[in-house]
Amino acid sequence: MVQQEAVVVRNAVKRYGKGQPVLDCLNMTVSRGSIYGLLGASGCGKTTLLSCVVGVRYLDSGEVWVLGGNPGGKGSGIPGPQVGYMPQDISLVGEFTMSDALYYFGRINGLDDEKIETRQRFFSKLLQLPPADHLVKNMSGGQQRRVSFAAALIHSPELLILDEPTVGLDPILRENIWGYLIEITQKEGITVLITTHYIEETKNASKIGLMRCGKLLAESPPQKLLEQFQCSFLEEAFLKLCKGQNDAIILNETQESKAKDTGSGSELMNQDRDKYEQTKGNSEYKTVSRRKVSRSKRFKALLAKNGIQFLRYYAGLAFAVTFPIVQVTIFLVAIGADPKDLKIGVVNDEASNCDYGSNLGNIWNDEITCHFGNLSCRFLHNFDDSIAIKKYYDNILEARHDVQNGELMGIIYFNQNFSEALQIRVEIFNFAKDSDLLASQIHVFLDMGDRQVGLITQKKLFDRFLEVYEDIMRDCKYSPKLATPPIRFEDPIYGTTDLNYTDYVTPSFMLTLVFFLANTVSTTLIVTERLEGVWDRSVVQGVRTEEILLSHIVIQSIIIAIHTSMIILLFFPIWGLECKGSIFVTIIFLFLSGFTGLMYGFIVSIGCKNHTMATYCSAGSFFPIILLNGGMWPLEGMPKILRWFSYIVPTTLPSISLRGLIYKGSSITDSEVYFGLLISLGWILLFFIITILGVRSKSS
Repeated sequence: MVQQEAVVVRNAVKRYGKGQPVLDCLNMTVSRGSIYGLLGASGCGKTTLLSCVVGVRYLDSGEVWVLGGNPGGKGSGIPGPQVGYMPQDISLVGEFTMSDALYYFGRINGLDDEKIETRQRFFSKLLQLPPADHLVKNMSGGQQRRVSFAAALIHSPELLILDEPTVGLDPILRENIWGYLIEITQKEGITVLITTHYIEETKNASKIGLMRCGKLLAESPPQKLLEQFQCSFLEEAFLKLCKGQNDAIILNETQESKAKDTGSGSELMNQDRDKYEQTKGNSEYKTVSRRKVSRSKRFKALLAKNGIQFLRYYAGLAFAVTFPIVQVTIFLVAIGADPKDLKIGVVNDEASNCDYGSNLGNIWNDEITCHFGNLSCRFLHNFDDSIAIKKYYDNILEARHDVQNGELMGIIYFNQNFSEALQIRVEIFNFAKDSDLLASQIHVFLDMGDRQVGLITQKKLFDRFLEVYEDIMRDCKYSPKLATPPIRFEDPIYGTTDLNYTDYVTPSFMLTLVFFLANTVSTTLIVTERLEGVWDRSVVQGVRTEEILLSHIVIQSIIIAIHTSMIILLFFPIWGLECKGSIFVTIIFLFLSGFTGLMYGFIVSIGCKNHTMATYCSAGSFFPIILLNGGMWPLEGMPKILRWFSYIVPTTLPSISLRGLIYKGSSITDSEVYFGLLISLGWILLFFIITILGVRSKSS
């Protein structure tokens, strides 16, 4: 004998937090091939009850059987294509057209495209759907609800669960929908469980349940309910039941009826009491049929959905294309170039302003020695505006005042007998007095408040003055080596002597950029799908959470590959950065960094309930990663404890590996490189496991 109940709920209890239960020992029975109207005001627990019926949420206690099995249990047809689910929210992808929405839900429920097309034409006429190419986000609220209703019906499910489907619809269209529901229950044996706050529209239902404050006040055919309460309208019967509940004489704590002075309402519940006891504890329900949908078919539908979402979200598409180009361009243009338009004061007690460049100093030889005259002018002549713009002063106090006011970045001072003292230093250095040595020096006072500008200027001044000094030695027929300091830096073992700050930052910047490009997108993915209801609605139709995640991973991996290619092209062929190691391994590092960012974004989106919180978490983690990954400053400059902590940052060791690849030509067999790869793979695996566990926990 086939069990006739499609949905059986016994002693259902569900709480959110420590407040009053949303469902309070609720019992409900929905027979196959019938229309069950679940009535109740907003907030009474209708939506929560339906979400437990379809397996999106689970009861704290009690039992649910749907089509012969426990939702989500082994062998159950729920979630799956046996059910058609229309949530209270629209729960459609905004970037879908009307046709896209029906094709998506048709495909995940196992329909071929030809069948979907036929059903689409039918529902377009029945429900007066908008044009097939009309985007969901551009539809009116009523149009969206009609498309959502069609998506629930597209695959002709055995059980149709509709959460307030007729809200805001035209009365004539609402009547047509009810007529169609009656037809499919009678001709196709489909079971319909529908919630509404339009009480009178359920007059055509086979049975109605009146729900209030988490309890089912009555469960009966509408006409029988009217007769029992001697009312003309269902709303009057509902009102009497509510008053009876307030008097605490209809239901007790165990939801058993007790015959007290209310009469009619108690009698209704007593009539169902025996049936409740007969079915309570009976788990041997047998489903009539099972529909199987291949995973590959569902996965293709998910890939198509994600691809459409990405390609039609034009702001996001523009961001994905332009952001890497803009960021890399800004980085290359703004970082690493020498400071320009600096001003430096010159106080020359030897030759004043050198006749504004006319006096270039004098060097002459006699048979005994080399003589110097106004050599300060020679130094200043070779000190051009590429280092700093010279501004002459009569005394140091006046120049110092302008430094303090921020008009100058430093002062160069030449002593009155600079040339004579320099000649003594060169010719008879072993007899030179301290005063002569001091007078032969060029005194530079820099504003080191801006340390980076000060250090760059200091190095440039030092290098330029050494060059001029070597030229002076040549003019005197001396060896230029006399002008060089007694230390020589040979060609470096790795890299070159002309590397600048850009070269140092580049590896960390590349990895961090691709990491946060992927993170920015994935941070919003799960949040968006959950807020829009698309995630839960897909799960109800039998799509597994792992399939949803994997489909996002596939699409986003393509985007990461595109970002990786763009960054490689911008840095290496276009900018001209030389990679001494394997460019292929470099690409792998960038891709894995992006993949790590993708998985990290999934964790953020799972842990956050809305976009605002997800953005805060993503942005809040951005700066610690930037500060600790060794891109802004070497790890060796950090305290040891903080240094060890920075090593676990996802981009730190990979940055070190990439620096070795680019500048040292390290191979993948070097520990410096493969440690970075292992760290990236380890973080990806850890984030993936946390994501899976987090998604599953959300369903409880």
